[in-house]
Amino acid sequence: MTTPTVSLGPVPRASAMCTIVLIAAADSMHLHLVDWEQAFIQGKWAFLPEGSPAIFIRPPIGWDGASEHDANTVFKVTKPLYGHPAAARCLHFTVDEHLAAEGFVKAGFEESVWVWEAGGKYSSKIVVGIHINDSLIACASADLGVLESFKQALFQRFKGTNEGEVHEYLGCTIKRNWVHGLGPF
Repeated sequence: MTTPTVSLGPVPRASAMCTIVLIAAADSMHLHLVDWEQAFIQGKWAFLPEGSPAIFIRPPIGWDGASEHDANTVFKVTKPLYGHPAAARCLHFTVDEHLAAEGFVKAGFEESVWVWEAGGKYSSKIVVGIHINDSLIACASADLGVLESFKQALFQRFKGTNEGEVHEYLGCTIKRNWVHGLGPF
């Protein structure tokens, strides 16, 4: 049996995501959304705790002639699947490994928020907050090229869709007024 600390993936508190939105507004940062496609399948089983048993499933009825009485056919699961208690954890640590390799550092206050300080590969500060399969990305560049470059690099490793400027995130509507900062939230 897995315990919550072993199976659950870290997600940022609502206050952390609000902080990213407010920092973006205060510092005139672009704020974009990336949605991960089939998010859990992109995670690695390698991040399961040691000693975790292999997982096997039976094929669905009708699949390539399988019947409900076909007890001799099973498949070994090689990718995290929705519904598995540790799938979110595997995805989180896969993303963490990737961002750390790129040079991002975790924000001191959250497990699921990473920061790139300006310089080197990206000339502007970038803040990434990930809640399961949605990424909120803030970039300090007045030129969208830095933000787009980061997203393209992210899409080389992970499948996702570029949702552009964020208007809604985790049930909150975000209205942006570039002259006066953030509107109603």
